[in-house]
Amino acid sequence: MSRRSDSHPGLFDASPPPAAVDGTAPAHVPMRPGRATTHHGPRLCVLGSGSGGNCSVVTLGGQALLIDAGFGPLTITRRLQQAGVLLEQVRALCLTHLDQDHFRPHWVATLRGFGIHVYLHRWHADDFARIPDADTLFDAGLVHVFEEREFEPLPGMTAHALRLSHDQKGTSGFHLAAWRGRIGYATDLGHVPDELVRRFAGVDVLAIESNYDPPMQLRSPRPLFLKRRIMGHAGHLCNEQAFAAVRGVMDLSPAGTPRHVVLLHRSQQCNDPAIIRDVFGKDDRLTRRVTLTEQRRRSQWFDAVPRDAAAADHPMLPF
Repeated sequence: MSRRSDSHPGLFDASPPPAAVDGTAPAHVPMRPGRATTHHGPRLCVLGSGSGGNCSVVTLGGQALLIDAGFGPLTITRRLQQAGVLLEQVRALCLTHLDQDHFRPHWVATLRGFGIHVYLHRWHADDFARIPDADTLFDAGLVHVFEEREFEPLPGMTAHALRLSHDQKGTSGFHLAAWRGRIGYATDLGHVPDELVRRFAGVDVLAIESNYDPPMQLRSPRPLFLKRRIMGHAGHLCNEQAFAAVRGVMDLSPAGTPRHVVLLHRSQQCNDPAIIRDVFGKDDRLTRRVTLTEQRRRSQWFDAVPRDAAAADHPMLPF
């Protein structure tokens, strides 16, 4: 049974846009490809996150990259348009891993048709190569396999991947850095390594999964093997683990950062927003900084601009 809590009303104030009739966010006028934006740093919008699909978009200078593509091309294209981005602006796709809720194989034709470059870690390359028609992406020079070195998915942006434990082959977390602003992104990980906390220290936007509540998980009708997998060292993060990671990042960061904490991949069956609110409400520093993302609609935009730069550009910004 869901629990209600009004004890931390400041949390989740930066909520997603109101839903339209079809459950999605209201539409916005798309930017023209290549058009410079008024934002001088990267921005993050979560197009949807949960066990049914995951995809986020990061923009910089009128170009965009996707993190995962766990919905079909039509759904992602529609949500991109609602967020003011055209598919033609997408230059890159960074994959955390290849589970179906993070990459749908029928994206291959769209990636080839739009010339979108795919970045994935070496430990997933063989599995990606076995996807039907993926060889056409390799032949076109659109697949880039990374290991520990930084790469540049967009002009002016560097990405550093962190190997995270999840099932047999793990996932990639990403630290994205531009001249003005940094984003830390991690989902589908069974525990938080010290490297993640150190690497994400000082980011302006921190996106991390807060997947389940342990008591709800144990009470659920899920089979025992699945509960053990999810709650194991290579499964998913519970709310308390996510909270500890966020606090660890904040403790190593300058005051006021990260400016936005974005919670990903909430289980519909084994988690509850009221429980998450209670957990994250234990630290007053998180008041008005936390956003819980949704499966069926996109989030707002999060500007990864340093606090001092944001204040200079937007003197009335209430931070």
